[in-house]
Amino acid sequence: MKRMAYIVRQTAYTVFSFCFFLGMAVEMTLVGFVLLTLCGATDKNKLRYHRMLQRQARYVINRVPGTTFTTVNTSGETFEKPAMIVCNHQSHLDLMAVMMLTPKLIILTKDWVWRNPFYGIVIRYADFFPVSETEEMTQRINGMVQKGYSVVIFPEGTRSEDGRIQRFHRGAFYLAEQLSLDIVPVVIKGFSVVLPKKSFHLHPGKMSMEVMKRLLRSDSEQVPPYREMAKRLHKVYVEKINEK
Repeated sequence: MKRMAYIVRQTAYTVFSFCFFLGMAVEMTLVGFVLLTLCGATDKNKLRYHRMLQRQARYVINRVPGTTFTTVNTSGETFEKPAMIVCNHQSHLDLMAVMMLTPKLIILTKDWVWRNPFYGIVIRYADFFPVSETEEMTQRINGMVQKGYSVVIFPEGTRSEDGRIQRFHRGAFYLAEQLSLDIVPVVIKGFSVVLPKKSFHLHPGKMSMEVMKRLLRSDSEQVPPYREMAKRLHKVYVEKINEK
């Protein structure tokens, strides 16, 4: 009986959350059309749109039914200077959490996310880019960096099924090297419990996001060549995830 009540409750939570998210996607699509298509995609309007996305993301991630969310930022990172933000990948909710960090943010996403029928238009209005076309879009990405925008990449490339850190692809670190960006590691935990990769239901749990100390491009000890950087940071993430 308790099991059935749990399933009914979590199903209701999931349906409510999906409907809320869908409504938000429709709203931001309409806002994007008015603000960026009709009024013009100026730098000012782009930033206004990104700020709206940040507020929406903060609202959603702090109100996932049956969960709690905490952010740790002991270094006081403000992202006033652009950086390559590297984050592990556990859930569909990861994107919303990372979007809370700063309005000046562009995210490299998988192709299916970029073309998603529910929120793909929002992704494109926000100048997020498909990771498969990174090389072709490097100049456009660099243009956004020059305007103060940081770049987010999930170096695992796909969501982890159990929260453990998977192999890091080197592309994120190569792009950071090409764009001369500092690296800010971001570690998320608990998202794979709340919304596992192969589950369509939300589950109760605690989610957290830790913003680690910025690694300065000017310091070769902190940021070695991209191949070594990928290996070194992978080890750091494994240790972080295994912390109790």
